[in-house]
Amino acid sequence: MTYRTHYLATVTLLSLLSAPVLAETLPEFRPALLGSFRRSLINTINTESLMKRGQGDAVVMFTAGISASGYGYVWETYRGTPNSHLLSKELMDRTSQAQFEPAVYKHLHVGVSLTGAVSFSIVGGKPHLRIFLNQEESDLKQGKDFIAPQLAFVAGNPKFEGVYYPGHVVTGPGVAAVTLDIDVNGKVQNAILAYEHPAGKGFGAEAVDGLRKAVFIPGFRNGKAVPCRFTFPVIFSGTSRAPKTG
Repeated sequence: MTYRTHYLATVTLLSLLSAPVLAETLPEFRPALLGSFRRSLINTINTESLMKRGQGDAVVMFTAGISASGYGYVWETYRGTPNSHLLSKELMDRTSQAQFEPAVYKHLHVGVSLTGAVSFSIVGGKPHLRIFLNQEESDLKQGKDFIAPQLAFVAGNPKFEGVYYPGHVVTGPGVAAVTLDIDVNGKVQNAILAYEHPAGKGFGAEAVDGLRKAVFIPGFRNGKAVPCRFTFPVIFSGTSRAPKTG
């Protein structure tokens, strides 16, 4: 019996949730956004509680699945700074509560997989939280207005079937990071393996092969779609839902 990756399950779920929503005037492309909802991600994270429980300055990276209706579904956290466990757990716990502005691809709402970073700090005895929808080190350091391309689950792309475990068999956890060049229309121009662990197990090759066939919401810089290069992580986690740091 073979098993598909947890990531593939995410793809299937979000594809089903990418049916057209009620008609409205929509742009050609728009990334999923945090929005200003009462239940937007930044409003659901309890910063006071984090501070009282001892969370100090920390940064956590995350990947989130967002449905065509704007709701968060499947999350992974990873690459956390030391002692970021409380922040990571808080982020995971808010999965089903967060609401986003849904993404738009060719004038239709679609489900997406997005990447981001959460920064928590205590300044003057008060907690501060910032959420970025990219993981590029230079952009994060400078606080630039950049939203990384988001993997879009759209109809009419039979080439993309998801990202599988090597051989379609769950052999243990793994991770791959793929550097992608995405044009202004969300098409993949180039895909290069940047990192894989454990090495030599096929995780990188599977991630590169799958993502070459995908389409994306293009990157947005200062509110405008731009061609860009960024790194997209793929977590091969099987059935694990544990927060990850590294």
